[in-house]
Amino acid sequence: MTYDVCYIGIYPISKPYHGGQRRVRALVDALIDSGIRVDYIPIFSGVSYPEYDEKEREFAFGRDLHTALFSDGRKLDLHAYSIFDAEPSYKNSLLARINRCSPKVIIFEQPWHSALLSDLRESGLEDVKIVYSSQNVESQLMPSLHDRKAAEKLERDLVEAADLVLACTRRDADIYVKWGARKVCVFGNGHIRRHASESLLRSWRHELRYQKIAIFTGSAHPPNAEGFFRMFLPAPGCIPPEAKLVVVGGVCDLITSSPLYSTNRAIFAETTLLIGRQEEDALNALFGLAEVVVLPVTSGGGSNLKTAEALLSLKPVVGTSKSFSGFEDYATLPGVNISDDPAEFKQHIRDILLFGANSERDFNDVRNLTWDTILRAYPSTIKSLVSG
Repeated sequence: MTYDVCYIGIYPISKPYHGGQRRVRALVDALIDSGIRVDYIPIFSGVSYPEYDEKEREFAFGRDLHTALFSDGRKLDLHAYSIFDAEPSYKNSLLARINRCSPKVIIFEQPWHSALLSDLRESGLEDVKIVYSSQNVESQLMPSLHDRKAAEKLERDLVEAADLVLACTRRDADIYVKWGARKVCVFGNGHIRRHASESLLRSWRHELRYQKIAIFTGSAHPPNAEGFFRMFLPAPGCIPPEAKLVVVGGVCDLITSSPLYSTNRAIFAETTLLIGRQEEDALNALFGLAEVVVLPVTSGGGSNLKTAEALLSLKPVVGTSKSFSGFEDYATLPGVNISDDPAEFKQHIRDILLFGANSERDFNDVRNLTWDTILRAYPSTIKSLVSG
């Protein structure tokens, strides 16, 4: 079967958990719903992402290769291209599948597989249109100068080769323009509106022992844990008795593995519930029950999908200025409290948990944050390349 678009991903999206997966799923769904034929091909470690469907299985590599690739301190994203050196047949199979697709457009999600560009040209796809779908200026997030230089080269190579670059924020887009991008479009992060059944809400009220909750969701992305500790230590005293800060997602693994957590274990045990990754139904209920949504983001780049999620919940929000990168137009809405001072940040949360608060936000204030609205022009943007 031939496809209009071959979409090279870096993780499975059949069961999305973290923000990156959710964003890609929304992008792919928008194309398919518009009638564009898309072959989504994720290249990923089955150890890191054990949940995937049959269509995503072909290029999931196992524990032996995962260990061989990353045992010397290399990073799963930055050094993802090492898979092709370690297993040449893997690359040959990938190129064969892409050629069978006969795509008019190839979309690269993030820059980590830009090394494939030369192979694609040599395999007879020199006329295919290239799209770089960016989530951040990744090189700016790297901790070391060496890694920043390596990441920037991958990004610049893809920006220069791309017929179209997709950016999450205007700030990111400006950087790509400086790097020589031919065309840049900004499609920010959005979310769905969450709804929970009354029976599910009752079940989770019982599970939470009828305590008031503040909710923080985050993936296993280091800035999420950094922000958590920065804003809630030396003591998360903002959580009064009979209330809990509920932390959801992969960030829980980063938190519990940190010395900062073990040092403060007793305090966190009294104030915090770390419940890890949860299914969508559970998230629907937790947001429905939350008194306040917390966004302790103090570092990182791009825009945070969980900020759109928080705003669409219509619940009071306590965030940092960093958490509203890309959402500045929403920072003054009713029920939004922004502070970069940990003491003030925690006081906002405490006041809401103790005294309650009506966010007074209406869906019409935030309706432009739904994926349907944010990605309205996305399919036609890609179709212009397909038909071009």
